[in-house]
Order: sequence, then C-alpha cells, then structure tokens
Amino acid sequence: MDKNSSVYRTSRRMITIQIIVDFIIWLAVSLLVLYLFLYGKPYETGFFCDDKSLSYPSIPETITTPVLVAAGFTFSILLVVTVEVLNCLDNKCQRPCQWARDIIFCVKSYVVFMIGFLIQELVVDAVKNKMGVLRPNFFDVCKPQFNGTLCPGYISEYTCTGSEQDKEIRSSRQSFPSGHSAFSMYIAAYFCIYVENRLQIRFSRLLKFFLQSGLIFIAILCGIGRIIDNKHHPSDVIAGYILGIIVAVFVHLMVGKKFVKAPNVKEKTTLHTKEKSCDCCCTCEQSSDSQTPATLLQNEYYHNIENERNSSSTKLIALQNNNLQNMSVTPEIV
Repeated sequence: MDKNSSVYRTSRRMITIQIIVDFIIWLAVSLLVLYLFLYGKPYETGFFCDDKSLSYPSIPETITTPVLVAAGFTFSILLVVTVEVLNCLDNKCQRPCQWARDIIFCVKSYVVFMIGFLIQELVVDAVKNKMGVLRPNFFDVCKPQFNGTLCPGYISEYTCTGSEQDKEIRSSRQSFPSGHSAFSMYIAAYFCIYVENRLQIRFSRLLKFFLQSGLIFIAILCGIGRIIDNKHHPSDVIAGYILGIIVAVFVHLMVGKKFVKAPNVKEKTTLHTKEKSCDCCCTCEQSSDSQTPATLLQNEYYHNIENERNSSSTKLIALQNNNLQNMSVTPEIV
C-alpha cells in the first residue's frame, strides 16, 4: 500500500511539473507575440510612385482586430458546447454519463487550440515585420514625400507626412500575410477537425457537413472583407488562408493526437438485452418485453403443422412396408 501511494505521489508530482513548465513556455511565447504585435518594426520597403495597387483610399475597418479575436474565442467556445450537447442528446441511454472525462477532453482540446493560436500569430507577426509589404491604402495613410524627378522609377527614400498616428503608418507596412484571414481560417480548420473527430450523431447525416462548411464560409468572408476594406491585397488573404490551414493541421498531427485522445461516444447495444442501460443524462423506462420482438404466429400453429408432418411420414412408411411384404410373398405357379 505504501509503495502504491508513493508511485501515485510521484506521478502527480511529474504531472504538476509538466503543467508548470508548459505554462511557462506558453507564457514566454505569448509575451514574444505581444511584443511583435505592439512594437514590432516592419522593414521599410520602397515603391513605384505610379503603383496603382497602393493608391486605394483608407476607410474604416469592418471588423477590427479586438472584435475578431473576441468573436473568434467566443464562437469557438460556443461550438465546443454545442458539439457536446448534441452528443449528449444523441447518446441518451447508450453509455454511462461521464461528465468529468468529457470536460477534461474539451479542456485539453482548447489548450491545443491555444497553442496553435500562438504559433499562427508568431508566424504572422514575424513575416509581416520581416517583409514589410505595403498595404493597398499606403499612399493615403503615409502620404509619402519624395523626389518627384525620380518618377516613374522606384522610390526607396521617402518620408511619411500623413496625419495618421505612428501605429497606423507602421501598420500600413504590414500587409503580407493577412492576420485576419490566417486567424479566421485557423479557427475554421482546427474546429473542422474537432467536429469531425468529436461529433458522433445518428439523427442527421448533414449536420456535421454544414457545420464544417459554415466555418470555412465565415473564414472566407472575413478575408474578403479585408480586401473590400483596402487593408490587404488578394495575395495577402490567400497566403493567410494557407497559413491558417497549415498551422491547424500541423498542431493537430504533432500535438493534438498525442495530447488529446477522444473517448468513444458511440457504443453498440444488443437487441435482446434484458438489463436497463440508464445514466444521469436520461431516464430509461423501457421494459424487457418491449425489447424482445413479438412472435408473428402462435406456438399452437407450429405444433399442429409438426403433428401433421409426423402423421404423414408415419402413413407413408407403413404403406411402403405393406408394399414390400406383398412383393416378397408371391404364389408359385404349378
């Protein structure tokens, strides 16, 4: 008993150490991402003074970054809750209720989601600052002052004279890739995988498909909105889509499969069971008589048929014996 208790304490100690170390790593990466997002200095690239792709007007954003992040996390939580409720409704009286295991699975899945979110944001912010691609509204935001005699050549030395704040001018050099598109597509791809692995229902064949299609459709609309708002080029949005999908699949394969193991929510039941399978999710009041299929005909009917077959067989055998006796006893002809 003492040996088992010591092993149990050692196991709990190791789990606690793993949680603390992983949280410290996650926090360090979070601080790095926050620094790049707030204070990252993008590379100052030049431009062609007659570049029409940078001449779009600056208009207010339809979906700002704080709104997108808040909506993304809120929607993802609601989706997880919806999936679990649908599983519970479909699996009434099919398996014992194990709320603790289901909650732990959801928490682990969301932890993996947060890990992927950090990776996605880290890649987006690092590439944005490294490349310094100009947004479509760069001329309107920056209002660059340069030597006009160099036109229509390439302008590498200029000064922004726009009335916009430094944050807006800095953001005008962070077009590639689209952070909104990458984040929205990452959510869509990750939870498409989550729904595929977790949602196990039998009352509909199309609900899972339409949930996954809706996630992808919302992500695509988010990227298109960034093009309409003159914040990104189409290539920026496409790159964001690809990045979000790659990160979601990568995190699922490298972390999700090892860290999260989905419990089997679909269990087979036999037809002729006599025991009631009740759990805390529902109340089973089915009797054993209702589970046993009723006979189509009465037993007396089969008994009479069997008696008639036996009597017919007996008569046939007796007739054959009589014929044999008649053939064996023949009179001699003198």
